[in-house]
Amino acid sequence: MHSLALANIFICVLFSSCHSFSVYSSCSGRSSHWNYGDDRAAQVKSWLYSLVTVQGGGSAQSRLFHPEAGVFTEHFAHFNDVMGKDDHDEETDRRVVTVGTFVDGIPTGLTWQWRTRRMLDGFLYGEVDMEGKFTGEDITFIYPDFLTGLRGTFVNGKLQEASAIEVIAERCKDGMKELKIEVSSEGTLIWKREEANATYIGQHPQAMDPHEKKSVYVDQSFIPRSKEGVFALRKFMPGDLISYFGGLKTFEENFLLPGMTEEEAEDAASYYYNLGLNIPAWWGYPEDIVIDTPGRWREEEEYRTTLAHKVNHKFRRNNAVFDTVHHPVLGALGCILAKSEIDVDEEVYVNYEYDLAVAPGWYRQGYQESLEEHN
Repeated sequence: MHSLALANIFICVLFSSCHSFSVYSSCSGRSSHWNYGDDRAAQVKSWLYSLVTVQGGGSAQSRLFHPEAGVFTEHFAHFNDVMGKDDHDEETDRRVVTVGTFVDGIPTGLTWQWRTRRMLDGFLYGEVDMEGKFTGEDITFIYPDFLTGLRGTFVNGKLQEASAIEVIAERCKDGMKELKIEVSSEGTLIWKREEANATYIGQHPQAMDPHEKKSVYVDQSFIPRSKEGVFALRKFMPGDLISYFGGLKTFEENFLLPGMTEEEAEDAASYYYNLGLNIPAWWGYPEDIVIDTPGRWREEEEYRTTLAHKVNHKFRRNNAVFDTVHHPVLGALGCILAKSEIDVDEEVYVNYEYDLAVAPGWYRQGYQESLEEHN
């Protein structure tokens, strides 16, 4: 936003000299026909990025919602909605942007709401209840691809049960983006909010998460002597979510056992991710909790709700990075994000970034080889 606009907003906040604000966006002052084109996701994303706070009444307004306190406060786009830290795991401000038509400070009718301060965690979309909350039987979680979602029953923004949908069209209406939604081919499968634990991996281990199904597939890796790898089903740009990293939510002492041989310990530690160390404390998980995919769950035929545990390692020329995300069904998860442009059918690689002091033999050997190759 222009510095003069920010200065005017700051003056309004300090002296309460402004009576009303609305948001100006790519949908302001116009309506459009339904867009069924391949650019529909880009149009929705562009609208979300285009939101700017302006003085005066308008058809669409925005507020910041605090999910714990249950209150809406003033929102100034690109000013008080910016993450205070570079890393989301250190973020403490839980207020999220809400866009809609507000009456007495409460949203009414069709409303959009960020689930966190990152697009990566997705959005809530639908008609809010009398208290301005996402409670009802026709609420939709929109994945960050803006093409996929889960529609069903939510209470205070939390999914209770829902089924997969597809966003088939979008349009501008009354300053907002409106979506046209259809039940997907997997729409008969019901997803309930339910987290894994040390012995239970989930309700549909052989069903793919709807976003995952559109994004990746498993095939023979291009890395010599490797087995399977993860490949792109669609094109990804830097920052895009590629794949979720799910599995058992457990602790190291449950699978790294005393008396294990070096080979056994290496195998036991080969498919896990340090979840608790990489998520915000307010998500409410123990700091030492990890995600592990042991034994038979490593086989795609047994577990394929998420597939990031099958992404292979490269020290150099990798195209993706690890991160964490909060899934509406599965809770806190690891994930893989694109760090460069990835084409359809291209294999996805990350740097595992193991500590060399405890890394498995193949990793230490590969590290030395990569240094020699680089020199």
